[in-house]
Amino acid sequence: MYENRIKHLQDAHAALNKRIDGMESTGVFEDRQLNEMKSQRLHLKQEIDLLEKMNNSHNEVATKEAKRLIGS
Repeated sequence: MYENRIKHLQDAHAALNKRIDGMESTGVFEDRQLNEMKSQRLHLKQEIDLLEKMNNSHNEVATKEAKRLIGS
């Protein structure tokens, strides 16, 4: 049900992770920018986890919580 959205978010997470790793390995970055990217990465991971939970379970409580957290 949510497979396409999950795949899209996983791709975005992987791309962001690669950018963060690259910045950290070179040491060329602004702290604020890196922190914002890490925050985005965390949000993506949380959304992926919630959608996977919704996709794998028909648990009504999990569905309501996921909708609340992702703003749907």
